[in-house]
Amino acid sequence: MIRGLRERSKSEDGSVLLLGIGLIGVLLLAVSVVTDASMAFLQRSTLQARADAAVLAGVQGIDLDAYYAYGATEATRLVPATARSLARDRLSVAQDASPIPGLEVVSLAASDRDLRTVLRAPIRTAFWPLEATITVESAARLDYVG
Repeated sequence: MIRGLRERSKSEDGSVLLLGIGLIGVLLLAVSVVTDASMAFLQRSTLQARADAAVLAGVQGIDLDAYYAYGATEATRLVPATARSLARDRLSVAQDASPIPGLEVVSLAASDRDLRTVLRAPIRTAFWPLEATITVESAARLDYVG
């Protein structure tokens, strides 16, 4: 009986090693997926913050002559060219300070009441090569609350 037990244990030598190697492989795979997903989420948040900052800077481009003459009223309007210029300047300053590789301004549209921007950038990952982009949109509206 003891002899059969010894033979069985010798035939199972290394089983724990294989399980350990498999577990390490699964853990490495999980860490790589979580890391890449976290990187993509952080990149999306950074891109969204940049788009939000651009539109908030842009909506400062109000018609100053009318504002100084009549104060803030329902007639206060954006100057679309100024709003777009302020938003582009903000994007340029942010890109110079902290570059996002491949950042593309898809659109930057302004009217006399609102400003909207769409930005796009490729996703950069550490482990899994992805051919994907992140696209974010941000908008701000000039409203009189009096």
